[in-house]
Amino acid sequence: MKRSLLKVREYFVTDVDIKANPVGDAATLPPEGNSNVSTKVETAQNRENKRDWKVALQITCEPTQRNIGGYSVTMELIGFFDVDASLPEDRVEDVVAANGPAVLYGAARELVLLITGRGPFPPFSLPCATFIDETPSAQRKVAEAQRLLDLQGKLLPK
Repeated sequence: MKRSLLKVREYFVTDVDIKANPVGDAATLPPEGNSNVSTKVETAQNRENKRDWKVALQITCEPTQRNIGGYSVTMELIGFFDVDASLPEDRVEDVVAANGPAVLYGAARELVLLITGRGPFPPFSLPCATFIDETPSAQRKVAEAQRLLDLQGKLLPK
């Protein structure tokens, strides 16, 4: 194991809404893969201390079918992180964008499991997730690939 170069200073839940599906049937509950999960991540760097970051994570999880899923989930978590001074400056933003929301998402998974464990359906766990594809460098690669495809499309005869 290697220690992360991102340190959690603190995090907290700013919004949580977990609802049991009023038309759900415990006998027909699907596995966790039958839920639509979406996330939104926002990061902000402290102007005075470039190694101090805030990460906000919004999570929405809805059943794929109205009458099957046990729970719908909406929540937001905010975390404050310190980046180790040994991490090269050009990697800081990617490490924060990938690992910050992953830490918060893990906390959200535990909270959802805890709350739904007291609900009318079996406990529900948010599916595992990764935020690697959301990093600025990954998004630049996707944008460059799309630009090349667009250029190639313009150059090919029709």
